[in-house]
Amino acid sequence: MASKKSSTAPEAKQHQRRQPTQARSQQTIETLFQAAAQILDREGEAGLTTNKVAAAAGFSIGTLYQYFPSKEVLVRAMATRGTDLVLHSLELYLSELETSAEVQSQDARAVLGKAIRIILRGFASGGGLSQSMIRLCWKLEQPDETASAVRQVSDRLAIFFERIHHPTLKVPNAAQMFVLTRSIIGTLRSASLEKSPLLGSPALEDVLVDLAWAMLTPKT
Repeated sequence: MASKKSSTAPEAKQHQRRQPTQARSQQTIETLFQAAAQILDREGEAGLTTNKVAAAAGFSIGTLYQYFPSKEVLVRAMATRGTDLVLHSLELYLSELETSAEVQSQDARAVLGKAIRIILRGFASGGGLSQSMIRLCWKLEQPDETASAVRQVSDRLAIFFERIHHPTLKVPNAAQMFVLTRSIIGTLRSASLEKSPLLGSPALEDVLVDLAWAMLTPKT
């Protein structure tokens, strides 16, 4: 019995020590994110440097480099965090509807519209990122990462339409989901890079919801 206690006790202590370290690391990352966003909003892209971010966050440049070896890596990490939050919000909404007994009687356009708006608002201003930071994220995007995020959105929506069996919404084929999701994300990307005043506006949201509605309702 004594030998069993001595072998498990160090493991338990190790686990207890690891948790605070992880929490501190996450707090450090969040502080760096906030500092980067504030500098970008205040000084623009030219003013955003790793030295300024570290100083504004209250850390040494060595600490910053432990997490992010360059400004570009830092910005892409912020973009990834924002994407994860969008996907999480979309998942919560779709999962709730999939388990609802009343989903087939709900207004189809409202159901579809909310899903589209979660995507639109998430990628336009999600994760607490300002429009200037989102614009920089698009400039420094990695095509494979963007494609992966769009595929996740497309695949999840396709599964959703299959599961709810809504009488007004048809199950889209692969080509329709491809065009729809790429149209939405591509429009947001262009609006952000072009600094369009339409970004985040109800008018742009309505047009994209209309597009989805036209594609996902059976022709009479």
